[in-house]
Amino acid sequence: MPARTDNDNPAAPRRSLRDRYFIQRVVSPWEIPGIMRKYTYAGSMSHIWMMLASGIFFFEFGKTVGMSNLQWGLLAGVSSWLMPAQIVSALIAQRTGRRKVIWFCLAVAERTLRLVGILLSVWLWRMGWPHASVVLIVAICISSLSGMMALPPWMSWMADIIPKDRHGAFWGRRTAWMALSVIATTVPAAMLYDWTDDKYKVDVLLAIFILATVIGLLDLIIHGSIPEPVPAACQDQKFTHEILKPIRDHKFQPWLVFHACWSFGLYLGGSLYIPFALKNMELSGNLLGATLAITCLGFAGGLTGGWSGKLVDRLGIKRIIFCGHLVWAFLPAMWLMATPQTALYWLGAGSLISGVACSAANTAANKLVTRVPPPELRAVYVAVSSSVGSLSGGCGAIAAGFLMYMFQDSTIATPIGQLGGFQVLFMISLCLRVSTTVLLIPRIRL
Repeated sequence: MPARTDNDNPAAPRRSLRDRYFIQRVVSPWEIPGIMRKYTYAGSMSHIWMMLASGIFFFEFGKTVGMSNLQWGLLAGVSSWLMPAQIVSALIAQRTGRRKVIWFCLAVAERTLRLVGILLSVWLWRMGWPHASVVLIVAICISSLSGMMALPPWMSWMADIIPKDRHGAFWGRRTAWMALSVIATTVPAAMLYDWTDDKYKVDVLLAIFILATVIGLLDLIIHGSIPEPVPAACQDQKFTHEILKPIRDHKFQPWLVFHACWSFGLYLGGSLYIPFALKNMELSGNLLGATLAITCLGFAGGLTGGWSGKLVDRLGIKRIIFCGHLVWAFLPAMWLMATPQTALYWLGAGSLISGVACSAANTAANKLVTRVPPPELRAVYVAVSSSVGSLSGGCGAIAAGFLMYMFQDSTIATPIGQLGGFQVLFMISLCLRVSTTVLLIPRIRL
């Protein structure tokens, strides 16, 4: 017999569109395949927004309004240091039980604030104000804060719906489709930018950012049509007790230690990678080539996500985390080999290989942080894990910015020749990534 609805009872009050959109209900097993498809194509739209509004096009825009290497490092570092705000949104979602509402409001704020910051900074730049880049940094940091706070409620909501034994395969398949959609949109955007006359390039970037924001907001509307199950009940406890629970969890501690160390080495080398490619490797005049080598080949490697996701389910989380991070750790070696003449080849090869490894490692890590904790504490565990990694990564990004500021255009003599600031940065990052992977991942308990 079909379930009764409000329409079956004429006397029942009709719910508003907002109430029907955010209503919590039981998700039936037959709905899950359709929900997984929605998660996939809505996630693809989200990644299109992210890569068009905050990827290589954003770095080109920042360079235009006067962003320096130090400012890029500060932007990455400060944005990462805001990540602990996830704990606040996780606890609010946990105590109110309204994960979907909290996620939706924060995600809308993230997308709109980023566009507002870009438009305001370009207006100030055109007016001749010398600190337009500072305004851009502030606006992007506030936008990033909203986006970071949106993640734990969404992760908890998603993990309640997707079956545990299919989590890896679903996440990997979703990653592959997101990669394909990013490739299909960034290449035409880069071609349009390269073919545009220099005096109109900023206008083209603004058009790309506006289009990306429209796609990002449509993604939220579609994403929000996915039903939210009623969350597991959780006892009200003190704020500090709930935060410390994941840290005191002996099963979760080794992951947090590894995540913190890995993130420092990752951001130390990776936060200034795109400025290195655009400036030092002289790819700013060939944005199509840079997009193909850095973005598209990286996401092409992510097309293996469906395969690697199944491996996570079959071989276990720990094995895939180790193998994925070990391959990913050697990425800076590719950057060290690059010269302006060979940059597209080395950077492209590095992006392709790391895309495969990164997809596998992130799928396994995602399953770890959502499946180790009890369901009622999942959002807090996700928030603490993200916060630990981001605080450490922020330190790495700021350290990278200050190192480049001290080096400027100078070099240091070594047994292998003269090394500039970027080369020193990448060598340190390489050593930290490899040692962290080899020494700390075997200590993770599952």
